[in-house]
Amino acid sequence: MISKNKRTVFILIFLICFLHKLSAQKFNVMTTYSQTDLIFSPGLEVNYFCNDSLGIQFGFSSLLFNYKPNQLVNHIDSPDDYNSLFYNANLGLCGVLYNYRNFKIGWTLGWKVYYAPDFVPLHFYEEGGYYIYFDASGKDVLSHKLDQGIDMGVLLYLNNFIVGVKYDNARNQVRYLVGWSI
Repeated sequence: MISKNKRTVFILIFLICFLHKLSAQKFNVMTTYSQTDLIFSPGLEVNYFCNDSLGIQFGFSSLLFNYKPNQLVNHIDSPDDYNSLFYNANLGLCGVLYNYRNFKIGWTLGWKVYYAPDFVPLHFYEEGGYYIYFDASGKDVLSHKLDQGIDMGVLLYLNNFIVGVKYDNARNQVRYLVGWSI
């Protein structure tokens, strides 16, 4: 009977300490945005700090297609087929490089994956003054090609406000971030 009470007390103390430690953590919620000539990509990213200087980060973006039929070589019948809730996702680590009072400089490094079209310039049409684009992603029913690479960024924290810029080498995209630390 005594060992059951000791075990119960130990479990209760462990749970209280674990919940206290968990509630002391910081969440950073950020909206992201990137844009190309044919794609607008709003997104959401979350950083969770396990301690003062290291955490994990996760994010995803949607795709809104800026349909320009005269600029596409291999486009599909309906432009709505390109609009997607899932355009890309990233998973990795985040941390703090410099911390001085209410000002911090942070970093992120992780894996980036795209599952959507990748419009690359095929030819510059001089009379119209624009590029003609080709979907080079290989995304179709048969291949389901994923573009993947390294995602890295720099974040500035001022009080609870966050701004940042991220770059990934999968498609050489730059994303801007604005958010709040909870």
